Amino acid sequence: MPKTVGIRELRQVSYVTGDVTADGSAVLLRVETEGDGPIDLSFPTVDLQHFVTLLLMLGGKAAVNGRFAAFSETFQTQPLPLHGVSLGVENETQGVLTIEVGAAILSFSLPRSSLAEMGRTILTLTGASAVGAPVAN
Repeated sequence: MPKTVGIRELRQVSYVTGDVTADGSAVLLRVETEGDGPIDLSFPTVDLQHFVTLLLMLGGKAAVNGRFAAFSETFQTQPLPLHGVSLGVENETQGVLTIEVGAAILSFSLPRSSLAEMGRTILTLTGASAVGAPVAN
């Protein structure tokens, strides 16, 4: 079990930059802190998926514990190059959206009704139609 660290013991991050090694085997991060300067970190690219998942899970926990949910009016996002996407069914009520961005593959659980809405949106945006279903113009 991880040791609980008091918030006063942690360094406040002010800026993060990064790169990858020439052979793509590691992700390099420079974490800037206000009082202590830069901290350089490196982790294997194969661990990227776990690192991103951890950050997203902690962000979800922060949103539940406080009022820190992302709102489109207050946060700017940078579109990521999508390498793959799939939709699946987890059980009778839950679906799964899986996305692949570079070396990371993430799966998101969502109500099956959301899958139907996504499907309709994709059909509308592409001008395609489901078998036997008319396309709205």
